[in-house]
Amino acid sequence: MSPAYYEPSGLNKFWLGLLLGLGFPLVFFMLYFLFRFRELSFSEYIHILVRTGKIVHVVSLAVFPNLIPFMFFVRTNRFKSGRGVMAITILFVVSVFVMKFAL
Repeated sequence: MSPAYYEPSGLNKFWLGLLLGLGFPLVFFMLYFLFRFRELSFSEYIHILVRTGKIVHVVSLAVFPNLIPFMFFVRTNRFKSGRGVMAITILFVVSVFVMKFAL
């Protein structure tokens, strides 16, 4: 006989997954800016990324940290939050494809 399915109620909110799924890439995007281009203003940084076509690469790399909250939520049976992280990650992927072919 298998144990009953247990879904924790704390931290198991779709909106929490959305916030963390959006927050992690933004934080890592800013950290990349602070460590790599600290002598530039943020608008210059964005302008250089767009002009050189590197914005797609940087945004793609910034999405990878979403694995951290996603794996935490899935391994602790917080599937609603995991769905939120996955939804934002899919939106990032779609935006990267749009930027790839539009820029």
